Amino acid sequence: MEPTPTQPKTHTAMFYFVIAILLITSAALGYTAYTNNEKISALTQSGASNSEALAKADTTIKTLTTQIEELTEELEDTERDLKREEDRNEEFEDQIKEIAGTVGTLDKLSKTDEELLQKYSKVYFLNENYIPSRLSKIDSKYILSGKGDQYFHAEARDYLEEMIDDAKKDGIDLKIVSAYRSFETQSVLKGQFTQVYGSGANTFSADQGYSEHQLGTTVDLTDPATAGTFTTFKDTEAYEWLLDNAHAYGFVLSYPDGNSFYVFEPWHWRFVGTDLARDLKRDKAHFYDWEQRKIDEYLVTIFD
Repeated sequence: MEPTPTQPKTHTAMFYFVIAILLITSAALGYTAYTNNEKISALTQSGASNSEALAKADTTIKTLTTQIEELTEELEDTERDLKREEDRNEEFEDQIKEIAGTVGTLDKLSKTDEELLQKYSKVYFLNENYIPSRLSKIDSKYILSGKGDQYFHAEARDYLEEMIDDAKKDGIDLKIVSAYRSFETQSVLKGQFTQVYGSGANTFSADQGYSEHQLGTTVDLTDPATAGTFTTFKDTEAYEWLLDNAHAYGFVLSYPDGNSFYVFEPWHWRFVGTDLARDLKRDKAHFYDWEQRKIDEYLVTIFD
């Protein structure tokens, strides 16, 4: 059978259609390959740029690290220099304080009566012109009945009255028999004792100029039952209280049993400052046991 007239046309159309598809596909593949090549090229260039950037960054980091290390060393040197300067300043400040303290101590000593811690009682002489820098009248409630007005060193009076007040709280009734006595008063008193006891008066009464009472920091104490300066005061609770507590207020017993100056005087107490009284108590020593040079070291703090 012969072919129909339309068959050749159909094959031709299909041929051109396939050709067209192939051309389109080829073009598409070519464009894709071109695009990919461009991307690859761009990526390659970008990678190269990144490598250069990384290399520069690495160099910069190394430079900065070196600078930081140098700055750290400089900072450490500066800190050491600063510490040395601070140490020098502190040392200088300590020297200034020490000098200021020394000046202050010397100034304080210059204003403190140097006689207050001297040993009298047949050792040193206090002349007839000596009067304490400040005397203050003691409240009459602290004085034994019939003894009249009594005076004490103004800067030590509070210590005396506080001691008597605190003793009262403990049930101990301390009374003052005698406090400050002038050179003239001591002279009259010694004269009276000498008339009665003769040379025996020297065992219990100081000559004028040798009495601790003239300093204004010495007081004779008793209790109402004893009612005077009698040796029997040693057997009282009041005396025992003084032995245990007087040092806390700056008072010491001047003439204990067995001393080389006068008979045992349990009533005779002298204010020497809390520092000296405390240290004497600690060492179980008495005022006249220590050398004058050692005692003088306490003068600057006598009223502290």
